[in-house]
Order: sequence, then structure tokens, then C-alpha cells
Amino acid sequence: MHVTRARSDSTVRVCLPGTRRVNLAAFMSNELSEILQIAIHIAHGAGAILREGLQHVAEASAVARIAYKSAETDPVTEYDHRSEAYIVEQLTKHFPAHHIVGEEGGAYAANSHSAFEWHVDPLDGTVNFAHGFPVFAVSLGLLIEGVPSVGVVYNPVTEETFTATRGGGAALNGRPIQVSATAVLSRALLNTGFPYDRRTSPENNFEPFLAFQRASQEVRRVGSAALDCCTVACGRMDGYWELKIRSWDIAAGLLIVQEAGGRVTDFDGATDMLSKRRIVASNGRIHDEMLSLLQATLSAAHDSHQPSLSSIP
Repeated sequence: MHVTRARSDSTVRVCLPGTRRVNLAAFMSNELSEILQIAIHIAHGAGAILREGLQHVAEASAVARIAYKSAETDPVTEYDHRSEAYIVEQLTKHFPAHHIVGEEGGAYAANSHSAFEWHVDPLDGTVNFAHGFPVFAVSLGLLIEGVPSVGVVYNPVTEETFTATRGGGAALNGRPIQVSATAVLSRALLNTGFPYDRRTSPENNFEPFLAFQRASQEVRRVGSAALDCCTVACGRMDGYWELKIRSWDIAAGLLIVQEAGGRVTDFDGATDMLSKRRIVASNGRIHDEMLSLLQATLSAAHDSHQPSLSSIP
């Protein structure tokens, strides 16, 4: 399917190859549903590659094929690359006019000015995968004119497929999902993650983690941002926050949370999650409490890292 056609009437224009403008409001829900079904199929194919890899991850030959990117805390395996290659091949086949941004390949050059842009994480949770810990996912998120419009997050171990389309609701294996009803932070179960440079950077999420441990019922650390969002969307978790996140980690998950009735912002309460690389996702009921705690904690942490006047020569 090539969703690059223009309608014959003058009021509706969908993506034309080489153009940037799209009337998103007029982009019909059934067209998003068609795109979603293809994305689900692609995610499942990539998940099969990861399941195969998990069976061999304990072998010496597989361990030898683990490399590192920015730090020892940031590994990449051959299966990250194999999964992404499959996803890019399939997306290009079905949507040749779309642009693709992948974690392992960066920005693919073709159609870089397209209004349709896929943000792909072929293996979200590589550290877990590399150690044989079966918590990871494939994440495919489609932005149309910068607006998250289609999202698929697939856990190939549990075979759970989280999906959403803009205005079409969120689902788990085809059944509608919604966020939790937890009303206060003190009774909330939260999730978070830590940046790869946490060993060297003062902006490491340690202070917020401690603050939320004190303020909430409990905080967990799963190791997959995409799945973190989905646990909020289906009500297993009440909230999630993380900093130094990348677009491919959350492009699908943030839409799934929104369509499940939740709220997603950056740390300032705005909607610049992708550009600021900071996300707060919640059931909406505890969101303001989470933002207040984050802002107060990060402000105090920033002040503590500034040199005092008496220390300046």
C-alpha cells in the first residue's frame, strides 16, 4: 500500500511525494488504520528476529557480537541492526514516500522532506536483551507534520502488541485500554529510566528518583521507554518520567498513552517532549503532582551543583 495519493475533491489533500504539507484533520481514520495494520505486521516480523536472537544471546559467539556506542552502559547487538534493517526494508517497500529515522541508522536520506516520518527503535531495551533478560520491545511511531499519528509497540516475548492511531483510541492485542484511576501521587506506582551518561553527568535522574521514591507508593525501572509508556497506557503503572530520551524511544508510546486517556508533556508541562528529550507520561490525575516534584527537585539539584560565592577566588 502506498499512502501518497491526493483526493479528487478540493477540500482534502493527503501527502504528495516531495511535499511537506498535509491536512491532518482530513487524513481519514481508515487510512491511519490501514497504515497501522502494516506497521503491526512489520513489528511482528522484527519481533521474530529478536526472539531468535534471545535464544542465542548466552552463546559466546553472540556475546562477542555485542558492541558499545557512547559508553559501556550503551550496548548494541547484531540483532539491533538486523531488526532495523528488516523494518527499514519493509517501511520503504510499503511507504516509499515516507522518511525514516532509526536508532541504529540515524536519519535515512530518502524523502527527508516528507510530511510522513517514522521513528523506529528496532530493539528498545538492548541492555536487557544482551543479558538475556526478557523485557524489550520493537517500537514504530509515525509522525505526520510532526504530530504523532500511528504507534505500535510490540513485546515479542509476551506477544503483547500495543497500538494507537490519532483519534482512534489505544489497544492491547486489539482490545481497548485506558489509564488507571489512581488519584494521588502517594498511592501511585511509577516507572523511570536513567541516561547512558549517568556515570559522568550530574544530569542523571538520581535526585528525582529518590524524591519520587519518597513521594509515591513505589518506583520501578523496567529498561524500555516504549514499554514504560505502554504500562501507563494500560493502567499497570500510574506514571513515568525520563530525561535524555530520544524520539524513537517514545514516538509510538506517547501516542498510545494519549489515546488511552493519559497526559504526556515535557518537564515544563508543554508538549516539546521530542525536542527537549524529556517526558512525563501519566494517567492525568497525578500529572501536576509529578511536574511540581520534578521541577522542585531539579531546581534544587541545579543550585547544589553551582559554585558558592565563597568558593570563587
